[in-house]
Amino acid sequence: MLLNRECGGVTKTNIINAALRLFVTRGYNSVSLIDVAKEVGITKGGIYHYFSSKDDLLQIGMHYLLERLESKYAELLSNKYSTREVLAALLVEKTLEHYAKDLLGVEGDCRVDCAHFVIEIMGKFPDIQERMEQGRVTICEVFAGKIEAAIEAGELRRGLDSYSLAASIMAMVNGQLALGRSFQSPEMRTRMMESMWQLIAA
Repeated sequence: MLLNRECGGVTKTNIINAALRLFVTRGYNSVSLIDVAKEVGITKGGIYHYFSSKDDLLQIGMHYLLERLESKYAELLSNKYSTREVLAALLVEKTLEHYAKDLLGVEGDCRVDCAHFVIEIMGKFPDIQERMEQGRVTICEVFAGKIEAAIEAGELRRGLDSYSLAASIMAMVNGQLALGRSFQSPEMRTRMMESMWQLIAA
């Protein structure tokens, strides 16, 4: 996918980031191509230079976003970080959330409602749902491998089901935002991470 071609100084990536930023903050159905064009600073026709429709823009944009989030997950799960450091990054520091906000150019405390956005588009775009599920399985397998290595190294206790543990941690990451603001403080996030660590540490 060629994302950096320019049209009047605006790249395809600029349009994708602007569209996704609007979709996750305002909802897919509430955003028009005119809204996206205004956000980027081009005409609606400039968008049609790259995308045939709003649906086309969403589908290409979601694949772009998922590829980058999966790459970020892979970086976190590399040998550079211990399992405890990964838990802290995911559950306390909100590394993936900050990465997504930076990628899309969402500033400050602007409300990003990924959960409702995903629910909104799933029924209409089953191929996106399938792509997301495939990505989660791949990440879970990589995470399970890291957990198995941590068990062998004595960092985590023996007898753990590495795959289901990886899935449980991913579910915690995805579920934290759904719990509401009361659960978003650094103190609460740290307590959740420490509770998980007590269950799995050697």
